[in-house]
Amino acid sequence: MPNALSWLLPALMLARSHLVYSAPYKPLPAGRAVTGSWAGSNLYTLHALPAADQKTYIETLAGRGTKVLRLWVLVAPNPLSNRSTVVGGDAGCVKGSPDVQKVADLESTVGTYDTSVLDALDNTLKIMADNGMKAIISPHNGNSIGGFASCDAYCTKFGTGTNFYTSDEAKSAYDARLKKIVTYNSPNFGKTWAELSDVILAFDLQNEPMIGAVDYMNGNDESDWLCGRAGNLEGLINGSGVKIATGGIGGSQYDGHEFNLLDKALRCSAIDIMSVHGYMGTAANWAYFVGGDKDVISAAKNANKHVMIEEWGVDSKSTDNFDKQVEVFNKAGIPWLYWQVIPGKDETESGHQEDCSYDGYEIGLASSKGDVAGAIKAADAASGAQDWTGFL
Repeated sequence: MPNALSWLLPALMLARSHLVYSAPYKPLPAGRAVTGSWAGSNLYTLHALPAADQKTYIETLAGRGTKVLRLWVLVAPNPLSNRSTVVGGDAGCVKGSPDVQKVADLESTVGTYDTSVLDALDNTLKIMADNGMKAIISPHNGNSIGGFASCDAYCTKFGTGTNFYTSDEAKSAYDARLKKIVTYNSPNFGKTWAELSDVILAFDLQNEPMIGAVDYMNGNDESDWLCGRAGNLEGLINGSGVKIATGGIGGSQYDGHEFNLLDKALRCSAIDIMSVHGYMGTAANWAYFVGGDKDVISAAKNANKHVMIEEWGVDSKSTDNFDKQVEVFNKAGIPWLYWQVIPGKDETESGHQEDCSYDGYEIGLASSKGDVAGAIKAADAASGAQDWTGFL
């Protein structure tokens, strides 16, 4: 996510409007061939929307050919703000959606769990599965550890430095969180999430692990946090077919700040997907990393990894618009997830709601800010730089 943003993580109760009742899902065909590219979006508040709004959003994007959505085990009234926690009632307007509900933080205290957020996410997964889509699930926000977000339970206990990534106590506590998430027993699917390879594409290790810890990353993750967490996840997944993604090591990739493909992660056999995050502003800056001098595709291939653009966005300060930047990805055949296609109106649209937690990167479903539908169609038609059979 953009580094200037921060997170607010309240403890909240799940609303009845999140409940989803529909016919049993039909699993995706096993081993369906996916030799082309693909596209999708992040939407961290999706599971906090009323069920009808979720259904409309997911069906609309599925109709445009979207393959993947990235979900988050986090929800707040305004997750990208340092404003105070709102208590009671609905969460309010977030990302153009005026009726975002409140969902409890998984851990308001390290080691004490409220799984209502997982219940909400499971209902969202059901709608996605009914529409032939898969999810990437990000289990925690590294920006809280890096000091770029409001301090959560892990930040409170282990601080905002590198202690979270080096301390055995912190590693053990975080491994317990990951276990709680991936072994969650799904009421909708009758399996644990670890077994849902036809619904869940991958679990991130964390959203933007080690963001801000430049010296530590320059030391190539000396305490083996990345591969250690990946190895534990691999054991829990136990060969089901659900993959493990890095989640954007170090945050945004840019010239001189190039940690998304950290060598330690590339060499880790438990990691399947290298996640690239970037808010570069120009197509040329993206082309430097996608097909250019610092090509992430060839670097991933050489390490026997898959690679995706897991986050990217265009705001008013960007030199090149959405259409120019996304063309780089689709020409190269690298999958991408936008930050964020939203159900409501973005700030460029007439009649958008004020004070609605915008960060400037959003594109509404009906917005003219970028031809999202055309870009998804182009991604689906593109010759993939890698074969994603067995992933999607």
